Order: sequence, then structure tokens, then C-alpha cells
Amino acid sequence: MRSRNDRRHSEGHRRSNQSSKLIKKGIAVSAGGVVWRESGSEGEVEVVLVQTPARRWSLPKGTPENGEKLVDTAIREVSEETGLSVALDEKIGVMRYSFVGQEARIDKAVHFWLMQPTGGSFEDHDDEHIDVRWVGLGEAMRLVSYRNTASLLEDAAAMLVRRVGPGPG
Repeated sequence: MRSRNDRRHSEGHRRSNQSSKLIKKGIAVSAGGVVWRESGSEGEVEVVLVQTPARRWSLPKGTPENGEKLVDTAIREVSEETGLSVALDEKIGVMRYSFVGQEARIDKAVHFWLMQPTGGSFEDHDDEHIDVRWVGLGEAMRLVSYRNTASLLEDAAAMLVRRVGPGPG
């Protein structure tokens, strides 16, 4: 006869065998940018946000084409998604998150750079997003749909303070 503790251990072991299906893991890499401009004489900064068909606000980003360097991906994707021509500035960092795809759990790393507009028009953005607009940096941190995107914008803001000052109030 088994003791009570043996039974618990055995039952726990049996349950874990039933639910221990192998979960496939994948890795994905993307690149994008925080396009910024000064919007006033007091150190105010605006950034570009894009809105998905699901009405989520985010930063422009995308996947490298075969053999493409991440910096080139960032410039290309930001230009396609916003309609703007951009110049690469310094790297902000890497945003990491996971999501469940159709057949696997995906660990994603998105590399972001500060960027400045050099031309173009929002009217020329691709059809992946339903809206593209300039938004004050503080408002952008509140509007974005995911906390990790807001954190990346906070990192960008800390970098920009050195250039344009702390901004109003």
C-alpha cells in the first residue's frame, strides 16, 4: 500500500506526463525606428506612431528581407510604413517579447534606432497601417498599446533630453 505522499507524487507525475507535449520554439528578429523631430522652441519632441487595423498604436518596424542588415531593414520598413524618408541616428536598444504563433512560441527581438525625417509624406505610407501621425512624446507613451513600447519610448526620451533639453513642464 502506498503512503499518501507517494500517491500525491504519483498523481502529480501522471498529470505532468499528460500535459508535457513538446512546444516548438521559434526566434524572430525585426528592426524599426523612433522617428522624431523638435516641435517647438522649448525642447518639445514629436514622434511618429502608426496605427494597425486592430486600432493599436505602435512604432514602425518590420522583418529583414533575405540577407538584409538590420540597419537597412529599419530604414526600409520605417520608410514603407510611414511614407517618410529617414536618416539613421543612434541605436536605442532591443525590445524583446514572446508570442504564440500558429505552431510555435516565438521569442522576438526588435532592434530600434532613433531616426530623423529627411523628406516624404504620410500620404505615401503602405496599406499595412490605417493611420500614421506625429504625436508629442509624452502622449505617444500613453497611446501605444504595449508597455514594452512605452518603455522603449522612455529610453528614447532619455537619449533625446541630451540633445533638445527636458521639454516643457
